[in-house]
Amino acid sequence: MSRHRNSLGDPLLRLALYTLPASFRRDYGAQILSFHRQRLRDADSPWSVFAIWLCAMIDLFWYALMERISDIKSITQRTTPTYYTSRAESPGTPITSQASWKDRCMNFIREFKYAVRGLIQTPGFALAFVVTLGLGIGANTAIFSVVSGVLLRPLPHDGGDRIVYLEQDMAESALPNVTFSVPEIRDYRAAATTLSGVAEFSALTFTMLTNDEPWRIRSAIVSGNYFDVMGLDPVLGRSMSEADDPETASPVMMLTYDFWHRAFGGDSSVVGETVRMNGRTIDIIGVLEPVPDYPERIDVFVNTVSSPHHMSASMGHDRQHRMTQVFARLAPGQTPVSADVELDAIAHRLVGEYPETFVDGAAPGVTVTPLKQALTSNARLTLLVLLVAAGFVLVIACANVANLTLTRGIRRDRELTVRAVLGARRGNLRRLLLIENVILSLLGAALGLVLATAGIGLLIAYAARFTPRASEIVMDGWVLTFTVVIAVGAALLFAFVPRLPDQQRLGTATARVSTRTTGSVAGRRTQRGLVIAQLAVSFVLLIGAGLFMKTLINLQSIDPGFDTDNVLTMEVPARGAGRTGAQVLAYYATLEERVVALPGVTGFAVASMIPLSSTPFLFEVGVEGHQVEPARRQPQANFRAATPGYFRTIGTPILRGRPFDGTDNAESAKVVVINQTMADYYFPTQDPIGRRLRWTDPQFQFIGVGDEWRTIVGVVADTRDFALDELPLHSVFQPFAQESWSGALLIRTSGSPTALAPSVVRVVRDLNANQPIENIKTLGQLRAEATAPKRLNATLIGAFAVLAVIIAAVGVSSVLAFSVSRRTNEFGIRLSLGADQRRLLGMILKEGGVLLVVGLAIGGALALGVSRFVSGLLFEVQSTDPVTFISVGAVLAAVAFVASFAPAWHASRVEPVKALRAD
Repeated sequence: MSRHRNSLGDPLLRLALYTLPASFRRDYGAQILSFHRQRLRDADSPWSVFAIWLCAMIDLFWYALMERISDIKSITQRTTPTYYTSRAESPGTPITSQASWKDRCMNFIREFKYAVRGLIQTPGFALAFVVTLGLGIGANTAIFSVVSGVLLRPLPHDGGDRIVYLEQDMAESALPNVTFSVPEIRDYRAAATTLSGVAEFSALTFTMLTNDEPWRIRSAIVSGNYFDVMGLDPVLGRSMSEADDPETASPVMMLTYDFWHRAFGGDSSVVGETVRMNGRTIDIIGVLEPVPDYPERIDVFVNTVSSPHHMSASMGHDRQHRMTQVFARLAPGQTPVSADVELDAIAHRLVGEYPETFVDGAAPGVTVTPLKQALTSNARLTLLVLLVAAGFVLVIACANVANLTLTRGIRRDRELTVRAVLGARRGNLRRLLLIENVILSLLGAALGLVLATAGIGLLIAYAARFTPRASEIVMDGWVLTFTVVIAVGAALLFAFVPRLPDQQRLGTATARVSTRTTGSVAGRRTQRGLVIAQLAVSFVLLIGAGLFMKTLINLQSIDPGFDTDNVLTMEVPARGAGRTGAQVLAYYATLEERVVALPGVTGFAVASMIPLSSTPFLFEVGVEGHQVEPARRQPQANFRAATPGYFRTIGTPILRGRPFDGTDNAESAKVVVINQTMADYYFPTQDPIGRRLRWTDPQFQFIGVGDEWRTIVGVVADTRDFALDELPLHSVFQPFAQESWSGALLIRTSGSPTALAPSVVRVVRDLNANQPIENIKTLGQLRAEATAPKRLNATLIGAFAVLAVIIAAVGVSSVLAFSVSRRTNEFGIRLSLGADQRRLLGMILKEGGVLLVVGLAIGGALALGVSRFVSGLLFEVQSTDPVTFISVGAVLAAVAFVASFAPAWHASRVEPVKALRAD
């Protein structure tokens, strides 16, 4: 038992010793450790162990503080603290007397009991202290757990700090991350000395059958060295290797940890099983350890031979077939900067060797981004804003608790003076205050941990919208340490807030014992300064909440260009599994016939994508009569395919020409409908109807879309299909019958679309029991999800702001109430001399008004700087929006007025006779 205690405690005690000056630690460190071990060996119960540890830590921190102060005062003659010196022995001799140690512990226990009794006798103060500090610590602990899990925690990959993600940008043509072709990757792999490994990654969606159950899965086609480069190991089976790369290798698959649980229930016998994916048989060889997905969510990893497209000649040899992403591992001693320089040099060499594969010989820029940075790039600013907001809440909470402590210290002036007169030293009095504040701060920390733990699930769901590392958010030892450090720091701060009696002026202090204690001028100024700080920080948080709320209102008021009411959507991919284009069209035609026959269905369409649920499908497009500037690549447009009822079903009007109809089929002339933005760009003064365009992107040759001319037959209103806060892209809609793609269903209903969903699912299953169905949602739900990140930002910052305002209001009210109670005699004299109640009321309100004005002035200056920091998270609102500043100032003024009115009213209603007699 004793060995366990020593092994558990020595590292903690050794760490605590570093708070002492180095010279003191050299002289007495070994003796302190020996003494502490002896005491632990003599402990006979867990409570004794706890008392020994608590006593040791408080004394160590206390004497460390005293020694540091002595160093500052240049006091060279130091003596060993009483805790380690017997009273009967000379300074510097370690304790050997069991009685001295027992006396010390008994004295600590008496002080501990006295502190607890004192707190029990002032339950209002103790409760306000614990709740206020608990709210501040809880907010910070919760946000720090997110920051720790997302931004600070090392990657789960082996050597994760050396893994980088490569991007190839065609700067001259303004095309970001055009990815790489396989021949280009081979060149970089062979020539780059700053990289010890280069791995290929590309993602495609397939249909997989497991025990006749269909799964629509996102598959990563990777090179055999991918898992070595990424530093990943399997939890079951084996990883892929370079032996799985040749054309003669068998198709193999690794499951991600999450998909293993979703599809196979975590069954360990899954390794060795065979599944069918897009008509091919593939063996499962392993299950990958849990890691964050990047650059997108992945269900399974397969080798190259599992994808016929990746084994095609064009994929392996065409330098313009750029659809592969690249991960790499830095060589020892190399940095992302050095790799960036070398890869740019290689890119320039490749342009000279293969100029026809680049736009007019323009060299691409290769960017090397550390994987950890890539994983958190979208979350960093948001989380830092939340951390600052939570820090402001803690500042307000600490200011309020400091005010409470200062007020209680003024009320305890008599008690502390009497104890000093009776022989108590300042160190003993300060230690008593430290014990009280440690007890309250630890209780506040416990409350904060409870609150943070209760909200961690919501924060994980919130962070998942910004980063794939959200699953790594836990309440671990780092978070607990953070909480304890805040609690201990708060205890030390609050222990030194009250003023102690001056030992050299005890005579004056004793004379004050028989009179009223009003507190020093410095103490009153400190109280008002703390309230001003609370108001200033509250103003900053309210400004942030107001800006985010205005952003949310702006987003909600945006017209997306389609009607989100009563439209059911679901992904029903029919392409693949051996179906030809004609079979896909026949399947959707039969599906439409049966769904339209359901009661309540008023519109039906099939489209290649659902609004607000996917990313743009951008390709180069050439428009007849439009010349591209030299050294510029062709402009891009978003490729869309839809059936004739699409625009009517989603409620998007045709502005010119006509929509698709039944005559636009595979045998008829190719036609398209473009959106208003594209029409205005290419035909600002002309009628676009009858003009022609064609796809010029080299990628289309690999997916079966021809480059023939297509006639524009209609112009449709703009829609914001990908993000409500982004302008509409150029979009080209093609008849589904002319370009048969896997599609999604959009169904307009006369009643609740959610209630119709089970009937539609039954129709799909009746046609094909193995048909995957995914993402059954209404357009209204998709719109709500599109604004969810902004809504959550506004909610969290708003909650912090409301909490801060409540604490600040309590601070204003308590300071004025204390001021009123201390000036009761003054008010009695004023009333006796003829002052009316209205003037007295105005005087107190004026005192609160001065605090408000100063707080608003400081807060306004602070808010001007902080608001610019969050400008990247706003939409159609300036970070210095005057309406928000004025509105928030008015709200805070109203709150301060209400908080000031109660003590002011109490002061104005006091009876002169009672006021003159008041103590």
